[in-house]
Amino acid sequence: MTLIKYTIVFISSIFISLLFPISSIAKELFLPMDLVSWKYKGDRFSCSLSQTINQFGVITFVAKSRQPVGMQVQSYHVKAPYERAILSQVQSPWALNTAPITVDEVDLDKKSGKVSFYTDIEALLEAMAQGNWLGVRLSSSNQQNTFDVTVPSVNMTQAMASFNLCRAKLPAMAYRDARDVVLQFQLGQRVVSSSQKQILADLASYLKHDKNVKRVLIDGHTDNVGSNVANLQISKIRADDVASILRENGVRSSLMEVRSHGSRYPVANNNTQHGKAKNRRVTIRAIRKEDAVKRKGS
Repeated sequence: MTLIKYTIVFISSIFISLLFPISSIAKELFLPMDLVSWKYKGDRFSCSLSQTINQFGVITFVAKSRQPVGMQVQSYHVKAPYERAILSQVQSPWALNTAPITVDEVDLDKKSGKVSFYTDIEALLEAMAQGNWLGVRLSSSNQQNTFDVTVPSVNMTQAMASFNLCRAKLPAMAYRDARDVVLQFQLGQRVVSSSQKQILADLASYLKHDKNVKRVLIDGHTDNVGSNVANLQISKIRADDVASILRENGVRSSLMEVRSHGSRYPVANNNTQHGKAKNRRVTIRAIRKEDAVKRKGS
């Protein structure tokens, strides 16, 4: 069995004042290059790129729909005396400039055993693709205690390529955005605008990915201006146009149910212009299998 060796350096120094002795402890963990093995994992809605570090934990880059790429550190060292975490871009030892570049800095949630970074992670990934390394520092507020972890960027080319390919295929919307979409219509507007077409294209990209969506309800509504018959007609025209755009973007007709309600179900007071504007709408609701089960059980 191969013996896994990690270099852990403990440096202790004691400063003596007139009244109290104060200890400063610095720990360093360097992952040897021959033990670096970045792992890719992904599905239709999330992608991850992770490295396990013995005697520390796991470092993972995470990408999800409509969210910035993040980096998470899971470690049993995320606890007292450490209070803050610093993510850095570290030059390889053979580079001329060896000073680390701070990427992000956050306070620790000591109860979770996890810390997440979301600032400039794209730039960090690009730097690692160019040969720079990754550094994480855990520190106390007064810098008396620090724990530095350095991870080389070797042996990650294939895993990063798979990670980036997965990211490129993520839908433009997440379920929290796709489950209830509301398109507001101007007075006299009968079909969707160009900006609304883009929203519907993004929604379609999600609906095509999520095989658990069993039904898409499209409901047209109006304000109370005009007759009931006219309002029913225009609400149908608007809802039908929304369905048509979704169909053009690959959503199956069998998945969609189009309904028109005219002015029967206002969400705001029709006595004001603001209220009328809110009532002129088409709502699109994506219903997943588990949502339908919950409704039956309620």
